[in-house]
Amino acid sequence: MISDIFFLDYIIFLSFVMLVWLAGRGLLAWSGRLGTEYHDELGHFIRVQEPIEENKWLMLWSIAIPLICVGAAYGLNGMKYQLIFSVVVASVFLVQFSLTDFIWQIIFDKQLALFAILGFSRLFLLGDGLLDGLMAGAVGFAAFFLLAVITRGGFGGGDVKLIGAMGLWLGSELLLTTIVWGIIIGGIVALLLIITKKRSRREFFPYGPYFALTGMVLFLLTVH
Repeated sequence: MISDIFFLDYIIFLSFVMLVWLAGRGLLAWSGRLGTEYHDELGHFIRVQEPIEENKWLMLWSIAIPLICVGAAYGLNGMKYQLIFSVVVASVFLVQFSLTDFIWQIIFDKQLALFAILGFSRLFLLGDGLLDGLMAGAVGFAAFFLLAVITRGGFGGGDVKLIGAMGLWLGSELLLTTIVWGIIIGGIVALLLIITKKRSRREFFPYGPYFALTGMVLFLLTVH
């Protein structure tokens, strides 16, 4: 009996691994197609010569980090199917947002919209935390919209929408922690780039990856 349960868990875990592989590849390919649609509007933070969906390093990041998150979720909580599925979805999207913001300084609206819809659906199905998630998303979006106006582009539109979407996944308390640590870590990196003269003060700096990756870690550690 115990061996049967272990075998079933093993098969399901492999299914999650396959899901990460398919989702990571799929989102990267989708980013590549969206990149061609917005080609004239894209900036560049990190130069990538070939199409991103054909870049082995980007493919590795798209799949490896979510796989690490899945393994960590299993190690921390055991084989809880709904929990691991949530970690898969959150991690593949947040890694993808980080990659596109690093490369092109953009987070695509269509991907953000799907991420937000999935976050809302998760809360609705769980029946817990829906009001807090909606409030976190709305307040986070409004606050960052004002910050973007006040700082005159210090935060981009992608950052504003990312914070709003992440509110549905993290809730108010974790979203606030994500914002604080994202700004601190992103600010340190930006300062180092300016000191080493790899970026100038007038150049736009993508904060999205630091919000996304910080939120991903916090979600992994606290999801239940």
